[in-house]
Amino acid sequence: LDFGEFSKKRTYKLFIGIDKNSLYTLVFMREAKSKFIKKELDELVNITKLVETKFDTNIKKLILLYRSQICSKVIKNATDWKFYAFM
Repeated sequence: LDFGEFSKKRTYKLFIGIDKNSLYTLVFMREAKSKFIKKELDELVNITKLVETKFDTNIKKLILLYRSQICSKVIKNATDWKFYAFM
């Protein structure tokens, strides 16, 4: 998906798909080098709602691939997200 349609940030890529259990999955790929904080997660939740509205779907799985450090409170409190670091 074109992330610019939902936000002005340039450090993200956005992918939507259906997993093997037929659940809609939204994958955010963050390439920024600055630390990921709770405020950004709130923005991604809002973007998820916009995607659901645009495509008339119910996103069940949320994944964030990140290259930078991430605040430990974000991981602990965001139980409905999966976080994966990549190089």
